[in-house]
Amino acid sequence: MTKPAASAGGAGSPLAALNAHLDQTSRQARGTLDPGAGPWPDLRSAARFRETWERLSAEGQVRQSLQRAPQNAGPLNPQRLMSGNLALMGELSPHYLRRFLAHADTLLWLEQLQSSLRPAGKTGKPGSSAVPSDPRRRR
Repeated sequence: MTKPAASAGGAGSPLAALNAHLDQTSRQARGTLDPGAGPWPDLRSAARFRETWERLSAEGQVRQSLQRAPQNAGPLNPQRLMSGNLALMGELSPHYLRRFLAHADTLLWLEQLQSSLRPAGKTGKPGSSAVPSDPRRRR
């Protein structure tokens, strides 16, 4: 397979020679001449920024969840239980909390995407199936 720049400018064009030189110099700077070498590694500052942003975002989501929890709720109120569990998870394992919230955000995004793609005529529950239940089974 040829590179787009080489095919656009011809085999002996100055642009193709420049691209080849830049590619070779970049591989040498990485310390390898292997053409299958991966991309540059992430910068440490970018990784620290990403980690800090994930931590602050998770803390903000937990704080928001605690503020939204009903004040006079009983001990078995689901919203209060979930908010308390998120706060406890953040104290015990902040990394796990960040992963959990990222997973929950992804599932929420997928659910919203699925509901936006659902035809307007179908208004059934997302988890319901078209197969009727067993008539012998009693509730």
